[in-house]
Parts: sequence; structure tokens; C-alpha cells
Amino acid sequence: MSTETLIPEEPEAPTNRPPSMRRVKLWLQRPYARKILILNVVIGFLLLPLAWLLLAGMNQTGAPASEIMKDIEQTVFVFTIVSIPITAFVFAVLVYSLLGWRHVSGDEPPMQDSPAIRTNTIGVILWTVASTLLAMFLVVWGLVELAQITANSFGSIAANEQPGQKSAEIINVTGQQWVWTFEYPEHNGLTSDVLYLPLDRPVYFNVTSKDVIHNFWAVELGVKVDANPGAITQTGVTANKLGTFNVRCAELCGMHHAFMQTQIQVLEQDAFDSWVRESGGKKTS
Repeated sequence: MSTETLIPEEPEAPTNRPPSMRRVKLWLQRPYARKILILNVVIGFLLLPLAWLLLAGMNQTGAPASEIMKDIEQTVFVFTIVSIPITAFVFAVLVYSLLGWRHVSGDEPPMQDSPAIRTNTIGVILWTVASTLLAMFLVVWGLVELAQITANSFGSIAANEQPGQKSAEIINVTGQQWVWTFEYPEHNGLTSDVLYLPLDRPVYFNVTSKDVIHNFWAVELGVKVDANPGAITQTGVTANKLGTFNVRCAELCGMHHAFMQTQIQVLEQDAFDSWVRESGGKKTS
């Protein structure tokens, strides 16, 4: 018996493979490819109003009431628009797969195999470049918006060093199952279960919890930060719209978590000063 090791022969390079561009044209000539592209365009136009519907839903209760929330809404709108072509293509393939080949049965594929994309130079380059540009756009946009939001919320800047011509209003926020308490240390420790804010004046929040982890979410102002027991988290905002808005807990904190909510009242500075005096706080400057 021969003990020679058999060395497998190298596969022969294909000699009849058409150029990449020719293969793309051949693929586009397939009936199912044209139908998928048509479905892609139709579904894309049907999904386009979704970007405005999302903003309309976010604005049902009066948002945006701060520059932070305005930036958040703008990001949601742009990301939705950018994602529509990709979403439409996925749905187009799904719809055609469910409807176009619903009568096909058996073990054989419904049509001849298409050339592998990984061997199509033009297809690989187009896919790589498009994916890279999309990812770069999303990353750059996200970083710019994050920096802007951080600046508008004052980041970790101390209360007495915050930017702006008006001094910041300091408010201590305390969460506990299942209520919010707001203390105004500059006004004789005045406390309230409703968050009163002066219009167009920076506000600095010191947020903590007495029991479990909560999350302080001033919905229409775009403020959202954890309230941790034994620690203080800080953030800020400048309300730029008069009205009544909402505070909710955005961290599951127990049986009545869904009822841990209260109101925000954004008032003119004179009206805010009047509320402080009537509630037992000293007159503001």
C-alpha cells in the first residue's frame, strides 16, 4: 500500500467570471432584484413621515422646553432620517421573501445562485465605503451633540462657576419610594413636591436618593440623571419655555414606580419670586 501523502490540487481560477460591473448589471436585471429595489423606494417613502411623527409624539406635553431637549429632538430626527434607507431595504427583502416566493416549495433554490458578493470587487467597495461613511457620520454627530448637551447642562462645573449672566438657582432633588422632594437651600431650605423653576435662568440640580436607586427625569427639559443613595449626582438646565411639564422616575424602583411622578412649573422670575415669598422663603435678589 502506498504511503505517499496525497496533496490536494489547488482549485483552478475561474476563467469565465464576468467583470464586477457586468455582474452588478446582471444582478440588477433579475426580476426579483428590480422588485426589491422598487419595494425599497416605496417603503422608504412610506417610512419618511415617521421622523415627524416621532417629534410630534415627543412634543405632546410641550417639549422642547430647553436647549438640551431641542438638541435631543434634533438628534432623534436626523438619526431617524438616516436609518430609513437601511430599514426600507431590510423590509423590502423581508416582504419580497414572504410574498414573492411564498409558492416556492422543495429543496432547490427558487432561482439560480447569484454570484457571491464577497468576490465582487465593486460590491465590496461600495458596501464598505457606504458603511464607513454612515458610521463616521453617526459617531461625529453623536460626539458633537453630546458635547453641546454637556455644555448646556454645565457638566461637572461647580454651581458658583457656571456660565451665563444670571446666577444659577441651586435645587436639591431627593427621591424616595415613591415621591420626589425639591429643596431650595438659598431660600431658607424651602421644600416642595412640585419643581418650580424660573424662566431663562440656569438651574443646578444636586440629585440623591434616600433608599433605592431612582432616576430623575425632567421629561420636556431633557434632563435625566440617576439618583443614588449615599451619593450626589449633579446636572443642570436652563428652562426657556413657560408652562407645566413632567418629572418621572426612569429607574424601576419598586411596586409603585409608575406613580413616582410630579409636575414642573416654569414661571417668570417675578412669579417665581412671589411663590418663594408665599411659601416661606426669603425674597430673591
